Amino acid sequence: MSAIDEVRELIRERDLSGVTQKFRQSGLDEQVSSWISKGENLPVVGEQIEKALGNDVVAGIAAKLGITTSQAADELAQAMPEVVDEMTPEGDLS
Repeated sequence: MSAIDEVRELIRERDLSGVTQKFRQSGLDEQVSSWISKGENLPVVGEQIEKALGNDVVAGIAAKLGITTSQAADELAQAMPEVVDEMTPEGDLS
């Protein structure tokens, strides 16, 4: 599995709205809005991923991927904008 696969699985388990809400609650409203809209995706970094999802979630993904929590957070930071963007082609969550 890859980080992209793990992001897709996380979204399947918690639904897209729930996952994006966690990011918004962590102060990443502008980034989330950019991923959902049709424009350019704003980036996030690993620390922001850990804050939004929680260390336990990131550590669990790291264990599945066989990498460190820090590496997983960085990989998730690359994958999350891409996956949310592809799941919202019309520019909204519906």
